[in-house]
This record gives sequence, C-alpha cells and structure tokens, in this order.
Amino acid sequence: MADIPESTGRRNYKVVQKLLAMRPVYEIYDEQTGQVVAIAKQTWMSFLRSTMHIEDPQGNRILTAKGGFFDKTFWLLDASENKVAKLTRPWIAFRQNFTIHYRDEELKAQGGFLAWGFEALNSQGVFAFRLDKKILAVRDQSRIQVGDYMDELHAVAAALVVDRIFFKGKGCGCRLLLCCLAPIIVILIMTMLLLMPLLVP
Repeated sequence: MADIPESTGRRNYKVVQKLLAMRPVYEIYDEQTGQVVAIAKQTWMSFLRSTMHIEDPQGNRILTAKGGFFDKTFWLLDASENKVAKLTRPWIAFRQNFTIHYRDEELKAQGGFLAWGFEALNSQGVFAFRLDKKILAVRDQSRIQVGDYMDELHAVAAALVVDRIFFKGKGCGCRLLLCCLAPIIVILIMTMLLLMPLLVP
C-alpha cells in the first residue's frame, strides 16, 4: 500500500533545550527555514507557581503559560494578558492525558505509557498538533507538527506546556534506560535469591 502523503497544511517545528542555562530555556525552530522563531523560558520563581514565557527572537513577549500551585490547570495568555486557551489534566490517570479549551471547543490528547509523544484532536477528530520526543538525546528535544486548526504559536506553546510542565520535561533517554535496566535488576535479584541457600553454610 502506498504511503499517504502528509497534509500540505501542516508545519513542523523543532524544540531544543539550551544546555548552558540557569533555568529551562527552549529554542523553537521552523524546520522549513531552520530559523529560530521563538524562545520559551520558564521563570525563576516557577517552583512556587509554574510560569513560562514565550518570546520572539528579539525578546518581545508573545505568550505566557501560567499555572496554579498544583500544576493541574494552566492558562495560555497573549501579550495583552488575554486568555487564549485553558489546559487541564486529571488528578488521577493511568496514562498521561490532558484537555485544551480553545476557541469554544475542547481538544483532547493522551500520551503513551512513557509519554514519548501525544496528538491533540478536537471533538470532531480534527488534527490540532502532535509532539514527538527525541529518544536518547543529550538535551531535551522534540518535534511539534501543527495543523490548520490552531494558530501555530498557540499550538507550539500548548505542546511545550504539556511536555515541560505536565510531564516535567523528562527526557526519553532516562526512561528508556530505566526500562532496559529494570528486567536486568529483577533477574539479578532472583538469581541471588536462588543462590542464597547454596551460599549459606
């Protein structure tokens, strides 16, 4: 079966975390041009109330993601502090999932068991955006694909909020390493338990 071509209405962005930064800072690149289109910075006081600012390359604030003390609800605000979107996640969930209230509609998405990526769709199944984490990266990296349903920067900011604040920006490499080591550790413990009777005089 032939591959179905991607919609021409979709655009790709690459998000890369800066290594030499005192706080979480992410550069957002347009994959088509290779240019930095925005920079996301988590505020210094985010340990009290999580806040992330998205600025243009000249340092002008475009959007702000502001959350509460329990990190269950976040508001996406424009430069004039007008509410653009509301992001929420449940208190208890077997798998990471979230809801976005945007333009009087509700978008839902659910991540994989290891939260390597997620896709947001509206109630009619219309594609909004998708985030995919890069596995085994030295620094946090991801690719965000945006459709026609959302404003591009709104979608990128929403994806960053979900990844950085809801998922705490956990690198896929660490999760993959833990998954690989867990079976080995279990085997070693079982082997030791089986050998203990032979070792005891």
